[in-house]
Amino acid sequence: MAADGKQAYPMLNEPIAPPAKAGRPLQLVPCGESPAGELAELIGSLAESAPPGVRARLRVLLENAAAEQAGSADTVGPLEAAVHPPAELAARLIADGTAPPHVEPLLARLYVVAVLQAGPHGQAELTETLAGYGQETLVAPCPSGAVALIPDDDGDRSTRVVRELGRRLRGRVWCAVSGRARAEIPDGYREAVDVLKLAKAAGSEPGVYGRDDFLVEYAVSQHEAVADNLVEIIRPLMASTVLRETLGVLIRADYNRSRAAKDLYIHRSTLDYRLRRIEKITGHNPMTGRGAQLLGAAMTVYASRNSA
Repeated sequence: MAADGKQAYPMLNEPIAPPAKAGRPLQLVPCGESPAGELAELIGSLAESAPPGVRARLRVLLENAAAEQAGSADTVGPLEAAVHPPAELAARLIADGTAPPHVEPLLARLYVVAVLQAGPHGQAELTETLAGYGQETLVAPCPSGAVALIPDDDGDRSTRVVRELGRRLRGRVWCAVSGRARAEIPDGYREAVDVLKLAKAAGSEPGVYGRDDFLVEYAVSQHEAVADNLVEIIRPLMASTVLRETLGVLIRADYNRSRAAKDLYIHRSTLDYRLRRIEKITGHNPMTGRGAQLLGAAMTVYASRNSA
């Protein structure tokens, strides 16, 4: 928690941005003062009315030209000054929603912000999956996963992205998504991080999740006082490994007692006895609609707060 009371959102294990080139003075040449500068301005003006695929190609062209210029000069010329490496650009957009003026026309108006976290054996598949989205997707990699900014120019791509990611990742990577306008990417990133934490805290299998999958838990997590109250309700139960496990299994079984008893390898009557103890300790019956919703949210918020 930050000093001002607001929750801090560091990058997902700090995305790895390319290191700055050492030993060269930064001397920017204003655009328009050289043929290269005029080219940068021309590409920017063309991109404003270009379709997404063409914009992506123009951005890559500008990046390649900047890289070639950087390799043969002792200063940073107008092309290199106008573009950032994709990882660096993604990190900047995630941090404050801005981009260098010459790059802005090359970017989409809307983005799907995807925060992905791979298991120990999922990093290679994650990299391959994101590469399949093309050059217009900006990716900030990090040790445990990545943050991807996927263009959503028609404003209706979020649903398709969720389906595509779910199919491509095949349940091996945790992913949370949020659709946002470019200037609101930082808000989308924060929302996706919160959703990812809730999904893992709820014991969800790897997959693609959005805020709608955890509406109650998300709403609660955004209100500190309400979250505190829920944590206090569930805290006494955490002292009993048996009861904590029982409630967790019941929630994952969608409150089906027969299925929960089978998953716990206990008799149905034993389960009923444990549920009565849970009600006595928390003051809420997990087999009523209100009790189930309250205890389920409390378990998720508690796990989210106590996750590594």
